Amino acid sequence: MVKRDNHERHEMTRKTKHDFRVISCLLWLNYLRALILLSCGILTSESSVLAHPISLTESVVNVHRDRVDVELKVLVEDLVLYYPVSADEHDVYPADALRKAAHSHREFVLDGLNLLDEQGRRLVGEITAVDASRILEPGVAQTEIKQVSVTYALRFLTKEKLGFVTVSQTFGGEQAILPAMMDCQVKQLSVVLDVPQPILSGQTLTTRFDWSKPPTPPKNWRELKQRRAERLKQQLGIASYSGLYSFLYITPQEVRHEILVPLLTLDEWTPIARKKSEFLEVSEQQAATARIAAFFESGNPVSINGVAVKPVVDRLNFFGLDIRDFALNAEPRRVSIAQARVGIILSYPSTGRPTNVVAKWDTFNKYAPFLKSVVYEFDKAPIEHFFRPGEPAFEWSSSGTPQSQPEQAAPTSVKSDGRTPTEAQAELISAALIKNVYRAFDFHGEHETYGALAMAVEGPLLRTLYLQIRKSLLMAEQGGSRSRVLDVKLVSGSFAGEPTESAFDMEYRWRVVGSVEHWGHIHTREHEYLARFSVRSVAGQWKLHAVKFLSQKRVGFETRLRGQKAD
Repeated sequence: MVKRDNHERHEMTRKTKHDFRVISCLLWLNYLRALILLSCGILTSESSVLAHPISLTESVVNVHRDRVDVELKVLVEDLVLYYPVSADEHDVYPADALRKAAHSHREFVLDGLNLLDEQGRRLVGEITAVDASRILEPGVAQTEIKQVSVTYALRFLTKEKLGFVTVSQTFGGEQAILPAMMDCQVKQLSVVLDVPQPILSGQTLTTRFDWSKPPTPPKNWRELKQRRAERLKQQLGIASYSGLYSFLYITPQEVRHEILVPLLTLDEWTPIARKKSEFLEVSEQQAATARIAAFFESGNPVSINGVAVKPVVDRLNFFGLDIRDFALNAEPRRVSIAQARVGIILSYPSTGRPTNVVAKWDTFNKYAPFLKSVVYEFDKAPIEHFFRPGEPAFEWSSSGTPQSQPEQAAPTSVKSDGRTPTEAQAELISAALIKNVYRAFDFHGEHETYGALAMAVEGPLLRTLYLQIRKSLLMAEQGGSRSRVLDVKLVSGSFAGEPTESAFDMEYRWRVVGSVEHWGHIHTREHEYLARFSVRSVAGQWKLHAVKFLSQKRVGFETRLRGQKAD
């Protein structure tokens, strides 16, 4: 067990060091490029200094009940680049000059490190200590400026326990030519919550804190991974608050592309007008909706069975940090630009069952150099696909097997044998009819649904029942999306009068389990109904002649990921 833990720790450390070396090399090459441009006169020394072209820092953000303590390590290289510190004839930067620069760097650190609470308000901090003890006499050699660091201790007082903290940094400055990067590790009450995460200038890292069950120190790396997996489950698969998510659904009736994009990323693609740079008011969200919809409608071509299909914007929502916003239809409210996400659902209706789908994504920027999409093919387990600038298309073809393309089960007639049914037989007849009613709504078009519904319903009731059932299947929590019926269960049934060979009345209680799948989550709802049925024999078939609903109530609702077992 210990050997396995050591092996896992070694592997994670090795991968982290490898990733860091790769990023460091890229940044160093960019830095050398900037020096070449400077020497050629393409960049001026003034613009280079103001841009603060390179920054590699490490931070530990420790969240307590009444404060946030931050430890920030800044390389001496940053001090050399940002301040007029010159090396002597031995290529050594004097210790006194570096310590003076480290003290001057305090204001830069306070300005460049940003912490936001769950309301998007910036926390006010102060530097409580500067540790420059690693700068030894007589100074730091040119070859060591990437190894020696200065540590800054910062404190941000809070009036209450924070449910979320968003960390960002602008150490590169707004005019940065080259990216600044900060490794950030978040703790709660000094307990590590996850492995360090890199934050580029302009990006954010948001962490949620549970104060009802504060964390305890993990015993090993395996337990830390298990906790991360459990947190991912609680967050419904949304691992990063600043990540771009794509969900591509292939269903019998449509292809659906659902996209969750951080507001900061979206603002790079299509600027969103607002009065305050930090927040977006509800009225501003409403004004931006049409522009955002038009942007996605024109940039995501999809063809089904060889025919190009124009998308229909089913939903466009502005989400905050609360993960319940994805499970419920949250009310519009002011959102923080640094923390909010936009969710858009594009539906591509299909005239026939999809057998071939080609979807393209050619929208990339510095925050979204690629798009990772989770593809849901009918009811199969999800698969991953990456859209890249050189490979912007995803193509799917049906294998024609029942598993990949399930057939819709058409309602069947319920035959009458010309004899008076018993109460038990009447229960079975009623169960078959009501199941046929719900099965009719598996069909996509109104004409097809009416045709299937006519197998179980007669006369004026056809139109009435169509409207009633259709309304009952809409999930208000999911923006009015129509749920898919998974099961219809008989609870009880009893005669409501004397039956004959051609008619009977019954008081019938049943439950309907329906689900809607959005953002990779399955929202399942169970309702119980009580109604009085009038059933008649028409041309040798039992059909519903009249239905009077007496009561209805919700008996269950849950949200889970596909593949997770229902509670």
